[in-house]
Amino acid sequence: MDTITNKRLIVEFSGWMECDLDKTWFQYIGNDPYEGVMGGDIHITGKEYMTLPPELQGNFILKCLGETYMDALDAELVHCDVEVDEL
Repeated sequence: MDTITNKRLIVEFSGWMECDLDKTWFQYIGNDPYEGVMGGDIHITGKEYMTLPPELQGNFILKCLGETYMDALDAELVHCDVEVDEL
């Protein structure tokens, strides 16, 4: 078996998804307590994310691209390459 030292796995992709709002999750990454909640992970659904003003949406990131793609109502993966890259 080949060693993985000095290698990295790269996935290059492009496409789009129509998200299932109940199965799409976002995680809070902002610096301030969110709506009075202190500590712990804060997750909201796609429905909740869509109700936020743009300045608050920037405090959240998509929790998992892969799960969102699997649960999507419609999607197209236009390009996907997986490469093992030598460092």
